[in-house]
Amino acid sequence: LVKDGKGKEVQILCMHAPPRERRRFKRELRWYDKDIIKTASAIATWFYIKEYRKIRRRIKELKNRAKYLSKGEIMYNPRIMKEVENLKNKLSEIEKKIEELKV
Repeated sequence: LVKDGKGKEVQILCMHAPPRERRRFKRELRWYDKDIIKTASAIATWFYIKEYRKIRRRIKELKNRAKYLSKGEIMYNPRIMKEVENLKNKLSEIEKKIEELKV
């Protein structure tokens, strides 16, 4: 909606969502003075930031679990570090999506 609706007139015909998300949508819509594009951007950004934080917590948890000491040096399990690299790639993808959503 954010990408396709820029510079156009947008209307909501109907909305299907759980009550909690509907309340969030109405609150955001009031906050942005009934501007649907900004509201959609804010909700999508919120969702991506939530995913971003979840992945960051997972990376931190994996690093702590993969750490072990060998003669005073900190070593990391290579298999887990590979998974951490994959998660870091996901983080960079999410950052790009958040940048695209700015209105």
